[in-house]
Amino acid sequence: MKKFRKTFIRPIFAAFFLIFPSFYSFTELVSSSVYGYSIDFPEMSEISDMTEDESSILFTHKLLPVQTAIKVWPQENFQNSTQALYKTLEKLSATGEISTAKWRNRECAVSQITISEKALGTKMCGWGTSIPLPDKKSFLTVISFAPDDKAYNCEQFILSILDSIMVDRGSFKESGLITAFAFPKAGQKNITLTIAGKKINTVLDKDDSEANQFVVDREFSVFKLFVNQNCWKEAWQRFYRIIAKDGMGRTKRAAFDISNALAEDCQKESPDFPEAALAQKLLTWTQNFNYERKSSSSDRADFTNIPATLEGAGSDCDSRSMLLMLLYKNLGLDSIMFISTQYSHAMVGINLPGKQGQTYSLDGKEYLFGETTAKNLTFGMIAKDMRDRKNWIPVELYE
Repeated sequence: MKKFRKTFIRPIFAAFFLIFPSFYSFTELVSSSVYGYSIDFPEMSEISDMTEDESSILFTHKLLPVQTAIKVWPQENFQNSTQALYKTLEKLSATGEISTAKWRNRECAVSQITISEKALGTKMCGWGTSIPLPDKKSFLTVISFAPDDKAYNCEQFILSILDSIMVDRGSFKESGLITAFAFPKAGQKNITLTIAGKKINTVLDKDDSEANQFVVDREFSVFKLFVNQNCWKEAWQRFYRIIAKDGMGRTKRAAFDISNALAEDCQKESPDFPEAALAQKLLTWTQNFNYERKSSSSDRADFTNIPATLEGAGSDCDSRSMLLMLLYKNLGLDSIMFISTQYSHAMVGINLPGKQGQTYSLDGKEYLFGETTAKNLTFGMIAKDMRDRKNWIPVELYE
């Protein structure tokens, strides 16, 4: 972490902060070892103030006039998340209708908020959340806001921050609170996949595709802010990472059903390493998808959402690579994806010890390249004009 100079904090936050003498700038996942939560902030977010016990933190952003206030309240102060959020809004002289949402089997609170002009000198608008922290006997409240005249253009950015809150290991691998609030479970939809000549029945939620598309569109609007910044590469990784986080839970059941249907054949084909046989069957399956560019407009992401890709909608290399990465991860296989501006391409990567071929080295592991758009290629095969490793950017999910 790099030291960051002290910045001016408006008096309204005095109730939250005991000024801490050191300030830090983060360019990756922000985590609290004290309270056990993490937030995958967009690039160029900075801590402007923090109490020594980490119970109160204020973030600002270098590009946008967005501030994010974090407050952890002792559980004994409140009976539920709604009360904790209400108290936080009261401290900020903010108002907003509070709704409840079920997330991570906990009752959480969400509110669109307004901070009065009297409180900060200018009217502020944004969103707030409150989440019970597991085993910490406390409530995490996060409020993100911008000046009223800029709040509409900052809303997707604000929602992206709140949707990237993670409070336990499982929340690193499923949709965030905001998406769960906007798209509650709508009931199962039966789908049939054809893989390696077998018909495989599985299910999605009826709103899975729409919900993941909501994340795709939101995160693309955030990513566009950074295309001309030095941190464009990290912002691009975050774009895919947030979509993948949302998609992983949505593909869990499909991965289970696929594995059950193909397990016997894979065991016969490769008794010593059936997982490798399964991985290849899935790679071959995606190579035969209908190729389609989602969008040629710079205003929309050229990316087919993950549930739609699973169902067989037209897709391109990055959608297919992400789908495979998520299916493999749900099956317990170590996988990542790669993206490249130089090659205008994406590939999946998988760690299959003992298997030979073209690999990418990362954190002491070798990931075989997997081509999803050219047919009849096995893992480890890559076009000669795409072999320069420095032109590939790995995309991983936080664990």
